[in-house]
Amino acid sequence: MDEMEAARSLEMMRTTRSALAERAKWSLLRHAAVGLLLGGLIAGYALPGSWPVIMASACAALTAVIVARDRRRDGFFVNGYRRGRTRWVTFAILVVSFGALVGAIVLKTRHGLTWAPLAIGSATALFATIMSMVWERIYQQELDGAPHDR
Repeated sequence: MDEMEAARSLEMMRTTRSALAERAKWSLLRHAAVGLLLGGLIAGYALPGSWPVIMASACAALTAVIVARDRRRDGFFVNGYRRGRTRWVTFAILVVSFGALVGAIVLKTRHGLTWAPLAIGSATALFATIMSMVWERIYQQELDGAPHDR
């Protein structure tokens, strides 16, 4: 490969990544779906009996629906668990969500606050929605080749 071919290949790659960054834009409703899934998993523990398991199963099924919808609409699904600058966002979402789940269960079972999973799940839904938008913005910058610190 000569110098001109290499330059053309690099330019094609930059153009493709830029086009992908333009396509990698999701609606507020799509971001809210992420938040509602995580918040729903936690809020489900406020329900009596076996309903928390049913809620968790429904969230898992809804996740599969979202993946299929993204693939059908966009032609691809972007997994949040990826290397790159988005990793810290994914890690923050996981840590906060897991902590929220543990807190909700402890508050309900040990302290009798049956409403705690609902309140904590609602806060988690808002947090995850916002962090989904942050994740998208960082992903787009990464695709576009925006300068960043590593």
